[in-house]
Amino acid sequence: MPLAPDLFRALGVLCEPPDPAHARLADALGLPGRPEAADHTELFVLQLVPYASVYLSPDGMLGGETTDRVAGFWRALHLTPPPEPDHLAALLGLYAMLTEREHAEPDPARALLWHQARQALLWEHLLTWIPPYTAAVARVADPFHARWARLLGDALLAEARTLPTPPTTALHLRDRPAPPAPDGGTDKLVRALLAPARSGLLLTRADLTRGAHDAGLAPRLGERAFVLRTLLGQDPAATLGWLAAEADQWAERHRTAEPVIGTVARVWRTRAEATRAALTRAHRTATEVAHVP
Repeated sequence: MPLAPDLFRALGVLCEPPDPAHARLADALGLPGRPEAADHTELFVLQLVPYASVYLSPDGMLGGETTDRVAGFWRALHLTPPPEPDHLAALLGLYAMLTEREHAEPDPARALLWHQARQALLWEHLLTWIPPYTAAVARVADPFHARWARLLGDALLAEARTLPTPPTTALHLRDRPAPPAPDGGTDKLVRALLAPARSGLLLTRADLTRGAHDAGLAPRLGERAFVLRTLLGQDPAATLGWLAAEADQWAERHRTAEPVIGTVARVWRTRAEATRAALTRAHRTATEVAHVP
């Protein structure tokens, strides 16, 4: 049996800007404390924006073909897409609605259609990016949102166990963009690393700050691309070594999801492994160059 639709609707609402009504939702879900505006901004604006297109598009940017594809799903259901059709709150609200319609439909044939729509939404537009997204959130968020992320991740994996895996790979994951290539120049490498669909990694501002400290470097304030370019300029070998280790950790995170979501997690893992291999080679070369007298 699917989980209660209200659970997904509530989880979606809680990634929107905090409202006094959110306190009741937090209590109902057993979340610690209350959602704070500053924490919401830090997580959903500065660290990990809640839009599918950022994690599924080859350039890691909002909008584009990924958003159009999600909007097309809304239209296929004869629904007008909202202004932000790939926003997490909108997608979870849609999933809740499809679940309700499926179980309220007295006609078995029409109920099956709603069931198939729910299955498609889950495997095409939710599981394709939310498991790595919630894993990243749980690592950098405040206690309230970290618990929110774990609850959302567990809920979607529970749904995956109740709905059969589709016979074909999700359209979002069929295109295999080239992994990051360090020999293509710093700018191209940075853009590829910060596009999760290419690298298999979700690198946040907090991760880069941590990486700078781990490598003994001075972090700079600015956008992620600027910070990462600065780190590579300060010490290429140390930064590449840290990035390779991050790729290895992400590959393992994706691997843990494979028993439940199969091919989806495997695609993410293979991308992270390709990134790790490329960064490891680049780290070896940079280390050799640094030791040339």
